[in-house]
Amino acid sequence: MPTQYKLGALPATRPAALKDLDVYATGKLPTPPAKVAVPKAKYPINCNDVEGDCTIAAIPHLKEAWHAKYNLQYTPPTEPEIKTEYRTLSGGEDTGLVEADVLKTWQTNGLFGSKLIAYAPVQPKNILGIHQAVAFYDSAYLGIECPASAQEQFANGEPWTYTGSPVEGGHCIVALGYTANGLLCATWGGIAEVTYSFCAHYLTEVWCLISGILVAQKKDSLGIDIASLQADLSKV
Repeated sequence: MPTQYKLGALPATRPAALKDLDVYATGKLPTPPAKVAVPKAKYPINCNDVEGDCTIAAIPHLKEAWHAKYNLQYTPPTEPEIKTEYRTLSGGEDTGLVEADVLKTWQTNGLFGSKLIAYAPVQPKNILGIHQAVAFYDSAYLGIECPASAQEQFANGEPWTYTGSPVEGGHCIVALGYTANGLLCATWGGIAEVTYSFCAHYLTEVWCLISGILVAQKKDSLGIDIASLQADLSKV
């Protein structure tokens, strides 16, 4: 495994109180476009070369993308601030984190100066649902079982494909765009093209995030019953 990349997503959990994203839709979610481009921004490694903080490193990636998409100014946290946040949530040790726990903390207590309005799961096999999350709600927060091949392919600037390579641990990446070939995901200081065959074998969890920026931009046109979703989140 290349030493410049680390993992850190613990096994996926899903709170029983939460339903799939489309259940909270106020009507049938529309067909997403054939492709979505990644917002032009910097997506630095955020300590994920020395810490297994991928679940936390992903949050500034999301904020970078959201601010860039809507032409809003953004000052990202520093690497020491990212490490401190990660180590605080992980109990001071480099143990990794559960994505659902990170999202709950972000929604209730806030992370890096903001709170999530809401979040909802999408079935990992539901590529249409993932496309809808990215196209209509700006991103998807993903968990994968990361094989050695993904790290090798990323280092070589190649798409992540299924090769049968052994899994080395859990990893968090964020889908910010997609094409006919795969999801375009921020990770390890860059953008990886994660093919759908790779997703079919290694994708373990998908979360659609509702940010304050998104709510401010779309107001009543979100197509999601936020009140019902937040009521369920209060039971988590």
